[in-house]
Amino acid sequence: MTLVTRAIAAVCLLVALMGASNAADRQFSCQGQMIDPSGEQKAPVEISFTLGDKSQMGLKTSGDKPLASRIVSNNKIQLKFTTKEFVGEFFHYTGDLFLIYPSGQLARLTCSHT
Repeated sequence: MTLVTRAIAAVCLLVALMGASNAADRQFSCQGQMIDPSGEQKAPVEISFTLGDKSQMGLKTSGDKPLASRIVSNNKIQLKFTTKEFVGEFFHYTGDLFLIYPSGQLARLTCSHT
Protein backbone atom coordinates (compact mmCIF):
# COMPACT_ATOMS: atom_id res chain seq x y z
CA MET A 1 0.00 0.00 0.00
CA THR A 2 2.80 2.47 0.75
CA LEU A 3 4.39 1.82 -2.64
CA VAL A 4 1.14 2.84 -4.36
CA THR A 5 0.87 5.94 -2.14
CA ARG A 6 4.46 6.93 -2.98
CA ALA A 7 3.82 6.46 -6.70
CA ILE A 8 0.70 8.63 -6.56
CA ALA A 9 2.57 11.32 -4.60
CA ALA A 10 5.40 11.27 -7.15
CA VAL A 11 2.95 11.68 -10.05
CA CYS A 12 1.20 14.56 -8.27
CA LEU A 13 4.53 16.28 -7.62
CA LEU A 14 5.56 15.86 -11.26
CA VAL A 15 2.27 17.34 -12.50
CA ALA A 16 2.59 20.27 -10.08
CA LEU A 17 6.15 21.00 -11.24
CA MET A 18 5.12 20.88 -14.91
CA GLY A 19 2.28 23.31 -14.21
CA ALA A 20 4.64 25.69 -12.40
CA SER A 21 7.07 25.76 -15.31
CA ASN A 22 4.28 26.55 -17.79
CA ALA A 23 3.01 29.36 -15.55
CA ALA A 24 6.42 31.03 -15.74
CA ASP A 25 6.24 31.33 -19.54
CA ARG A 26 5.69 34.89 -20.69
CA GLN A 27 3.64 35.43 -23.84
CA PHE A 28 3.84 38.55 -26.00
CA SER A 29 1.81 39.82 -28.94
CA CYS A 30 3.54 42.39 -31.17
CA GLN A 31 2.30 44.73 -33.90
CA GLY A 32 4.13 47.29 -35.96
CA GLN A 33 5.34 48.46 -39.38
CA MET A 34 8.05 47.50 -41.85
CA ILE A 35 10.38 50.42 -42.60
CA ASP A 36 12.43 50.78 -45.81
CA PRO A 37 16.01 52.14 -45.75
CA SER A 38 14.55 55.40 -47.11
CA GLY A 39 12.47 55.72 -43.92
CA GLU A 40 9.15 55.05 -45.62
CA GLN A 41 6.75 52.88 -43.61
CA LYS A 42 5.47 49.87 -45.47
CA ALA A 43 3.31 46.84 -44.67
CA PRO A 44 2.11 46.00 -41.16
CA VAL A 45 3.90 43.21 -39.27
CA GLU A 46 2.51 40.97 -36.53
CA ILE A 47 4.47 38.48 -34.41
CA SER A 48 3.83 36.63 -31.19
CA PHE A 49 6.40 34.92 -29.03
CA THR A 50 6.73 33.03 -25.79
CA LEU A 51 9.72 33.15 -23.46
CA GLY A 52 10.33 30.15 -21.24
CA ASP A 53 12.41 29.81 -18.09
CA LYS A 54 15.46 28.14 -19.62
CA SER A 55 16.24 30.53 -22.47
CA GLN A 56 13.63 28.90 -24.67
CA MET A 57 11.65 30.91 -27.19
CA GLY A 58 8.66 30.09 -29.34
CA LEU A 59 8.08 32.50 -32.23
CA LYS A 60 5.06 32.74 -34.56
CA THR A 61 4.37 35.07 -37.46
CA SER A 62 0.92 36.26 -38.47
CA GLY A 63 -1.21 33.28 -39.40
CA ASP A 64 0.32 31.26 -36.51
CA LYS A 65 3.20 30.03 -38.68
CA PRO A 66 5.99 28.84 -36.30
CA LEU A 67 9.43 30.26 -37.01
CA ALA A 68 12.63 28.58 -35.81
CA SER A 69 14.62 30.95 -33.62
CA ARG A 70 17.75 30.86 -31.48
CA ILE A 71 18.41 33.14 -28.52
CA VAL A 72 21.78 34.90 -28.85
CA SER A 73 21.63 36.75 -25.51
CA ASN A 74 19.08 37.58 -22.87
CA ASN A 75 19.60 39.94 -19.93
CA LYS A 76 17.44 42.31 -17.88
CA ILE A 77 17.40 44.94 -20.61
CA GLN A 78 17.51 43.16 -23.97
CA LEU A 79 16.68 39.83 -25.60
CA LYS A 80 18.53 39.23 -28.87
CA PHE A 81 17.57 36.34 -31.13
CA THR A 82 18.10 35.21 -34.69
CA THR A 83 16.09 33.41 -37.37
CA LYS A 84 16.81 32.59 -41.01
CA GLU A 85 14.85 35.71 -42.04
CA PHE A 86 15.98 38.37 -39.55
CA VAL A 87 17.73 39.29 -36.30
CA GLY A 88 15.43 40.40 -33.50
CA GLU A 89 16.07 42.69 -30.54
CA PHE A 90 13.40 42.93 -27.82
CA PHE A 91 13.69 45.47 -25.02
CA HIS A 92 12.09 44.20 -21.80
CA TYR A 93 11.50 47.63 -20.20
CA THR A 94 9.70 49.29 -23.10
CA GLY A 95 8.22 46.31 -24.98
CA ASP A 96 9.83 47.47 -28.25
CA LEU A 97 10.83 44.78 -30.75
CA PHE A 98 13.07 45.50 -33.73
CA LEU A 99 13.46 43.05 -36.60
CA ILE A 100 16.55 43.68 -38.74
CA TYR A 101 16.53 42.07 -42.19
CA PRO A 102 19.63 41.40 -44.35
CA SER A 103 17.97 43.42 -47.16
CA GLY A 104 18.32 46.58 -45.06
CA GLN A 105 14.69 46.72 -44.02
CA LEU A 106 13.71 47.24 -40.41
CA ALA A 107 10.49 46.43 -38.61
CA ARG A 108 9.54 48.26 -35.44
CA LEU A 109 6.90 46.59 -33.29
CA THR A 110 5.32 47.29 -29.92
CA CYS A 111 4.67 44.23 -27.76
CA SER A 112 2.29 43.61 -24.89
CA HIS A 113 1.72 40.68 -22.53
CA THR A 114 -1.10 38.39 -23.59
